[in-house]
Amino acid sequence: MTTQKLPGTDAARHGTGDADLTIMLAAHDAFRRDLTRLARTAGSANLSDPARRESVAAGWDLFKRQLHMHHTAEDEIIWPVLRPRLAHSPAGLSVLDAMEAEHELIDPLLAAVEVQFAGAGGDRLADAIGALTSALTGHLGHEERDGLPLIGVALTAAEWRGAGRKMASKNGLAASSEMFAWILDGADRGHAAATLGQLPPPLRILYRARWKPRFDKTSRW
Repeated sequence: MTTQKLPGTDAARHGTGDADLTIMLAAHDAFRRDLTRLARTAGSANLSDPARRESVAAGWDLFKRQLHMHHTAEDEIIWPVLRPRLAHSPAGLSVLDAMEAEHELIDPLLAAVEVQFAGAGGDRLADAIGALTSALTGHLGHEERDGLPLIGVALTAAEWRGAGRKMASKNGLAASSEMFAWILDGADRGHAAATLGQLPPPLRILYRARWKPRFDKTSRW
């Protein structure tokens, strides 16, 4: 197996492989959405205003929490499951190594933004956000191009669902409910329907009745 022979992002997005990657791709879209909000905040917000600063802090804290949860799930659950399946593929294993290395590079960039938020902001905050945005969007694109297709090739649909259940169990219901509300924040009707379609009907009801209303109570960005 070589990465050149693997299905690309579009194939994964439209279900060519066995594993349905709808939620993974929706989470990636949500990270990009929040990076845009973050950049807009640095460029226009008056962070000396307490109410505005609190709102921005709520959005930033949620973004960090979701990114940590996402990367932890990949490093501790997804990539370890793939490694034995790709033992015959140096190219596949090199992709997994790159995914983990990129995760480590992103952590200090998050810390740099945190430091600038604690100060007065300005050009240094914008520069720190720019560096984070460049690294994270590059990583997301790399993962979609070379990493996620490995899931579709190496795992069956049932095995991927099992990994999803393991992630949900590790995170707990409260964190999982926040994750879905975060992913769907501002999503258009089509993307929202596709993502919600991954949940059992009782959880879709919970999302509409409890998860989303609770999420919407907090002002962010």
